[in-house]
Amino acid sequence: MSGQTPAPPKPPTSGRSSAALIFSRFAWSGGGFAAKAVLTLATLAVLARLLTPTEFGLVAVAWIIVDLAARLAQTSVGHLLMQSGELRAADVDRVCTLAILLGAGCAGAMWLLAPAIAAASDAASLEQLLRLLAIAPIVASLGVVPAHLLRRELRQPELLGADLVAYAVGYGGVAIALAWHGFGAWAPIIGELVRTVIHVGMVVVLYRGRFPPRLAFRGSKAVAARATGYLLTQASGFVLQSAAALAVWYTLGTAALGYYSRAERLAGLPTQALHNTFFDVAFVATAQRQTRRRHLRWFYLQAAEGLALAALPACLLLAIAAPEVVALLLGEQWPACVSILQALALAIPMQAWGTLNAATMRGLGRVYGETWRQTAYAGLLVAGALAGTRHGLAGVAVGVVVAHLIGNLALAQAAMTLHLRWRALGRSLGPALWTAGFATPTTWAVLTSLRQADLSPILALATAVAVWTGAAFAAVRFAPRRLQPTCLQALSAIVRHRALKAGLRALTVRHAPVALPPALDLASTAPPTPPPSPPRDARS
Repeated sequence: MSGQTPAPPKPPTSGRSSAALIFSRFAWSGGGFAAKAVLTLATLAVLARLLTPTEFGLVAVAWIIVDLAARLAQTSVGHLLMQSGELRAADVDRVCTLAILLGAGCAGAMWLLAPAIAAASDAASLEQLLRLLAIAPIVASLGVVPAHLLRRELRQPELLGADLVAYAVGYGGVAIALAWHGFGAWAPIIGELVRTVIHVGMVVVLYRGRFPPRLAFRGSKAVAARATGYLLTQASGFVLQSAAALAVWYTLGTAALGYYSRAERLAGLPTQALHNTFFDVAFVATAQRQTRRRHLRWFYLQAAEGLALAALPACLLLAIAAPEVVALLLGEQWPACVSILQALALAIPMQAWGTLNAATMRGLGRVYGETWRQTAYAGLLVAGALAGTRHGLAGVAVGVVVAHLIGNLALAQAAMTLHLRWRALGRSLGPALWTAGFATPTTWAVLTSLRQADLSPILALATAVAVWTGAAFAAVRFAPRRLQPTCLQALSAIVRHRALKAGLRALTVRHAPVALPPALDLASTAPPTPPPSPPRDARS
């Protein structure tokens, strides 16, 4: 991207190494999403007892439309800012102009198509819900540039704080209060609007740059041409994400969609945690190392091992503890969600691998290749979901899992782009398989005995999580040498290096007269001063 006026410089990284910064942002993303996951589960537990499955089905239809608008008007355009190597103020203005135009277009489309969508779902109130939500794309388009520039600079702490505050006020406050007073499906819709307004306002304040950017129509055609690939990728990603829900809504009705969407929401929390923790950082790290394929191969294998180690044991725990999870979080009116949750939990590791592939391909700028991959993947999901509707909601979930398995094995385009061997990929799954094989039978045996003792769901679930955590830690700790996770060793080395660096800096600050040797003075970036040359008489 080119222009005339340079954009404001990025904030300094305090001399930290690139690897240390990346792992630091991983830690911030993981901790922030853990806090949001707790808040999301608490909000879901309350709303599930205040709204009916049919009302949740209406909300799920509205979320599908909003997700499509957000992907087209925000994410696709914002990725231009994150993927570009050199960025100027004129480029930022053009991206902002395109985002506002796309946001207005999506809002107009939602307003015009609301009657047709409401007629398809046999719910007259859905028309008013969608027309109220048409405000969201316009408001959200104003925050595209500030939010994605913060993501480009890996300022995860500020973004996570804004996201948590907006979600707590919008859903934890407004939505629950309105649902308590009988607003039904309107409560989450109004809560989403409040969340959007607060989030945009906070990222604009955190941006601290020129806002709003100037509208720049000259040169926007070239930006729009570059954004076409991201638009197609996001459209195929929307089908990939919502294919099963659309199939349930079209064939089984709004109430069935309410059950399926709640189970999908619970099963999607671990996947969303891995995506939010990993995607942005991996995207930026890959984009900054596009020509260093050896480093990218090492990073891909380490990330694949870490994602598998986190996702595979967690998905098995969620599958065996699904009755307790549904009873605790959703209540007694949602027993149909148990079998759906058990099946969808098995797709978590494959979705995590898909996140790694998507981040790698977009970081390399291979957006059209990623688009074709996602389109084929989405076709498999649609076919699997439609085939499963003959056997009810559980059949849809099984069809989705089979489609995820086939799609990820057949369409591993990032691994082929980096010229990785299947043997190396299989070796990266060894620690996860060892940990899952050790922790899962132990947890299942304990949970079965607790069910026979008729223990309450919260105590049974807490005991199962504690047993699973201990068994997983023991499996990693006492694993054979060939099955020890190298990603944890790399992370440990970086943490030890940063601790040593911080300790040496503190030593130089507290004891100013003590001078460290130049080889150990990690706080100094200047080369060591050469010793003074001896006088002429001494040399003679």
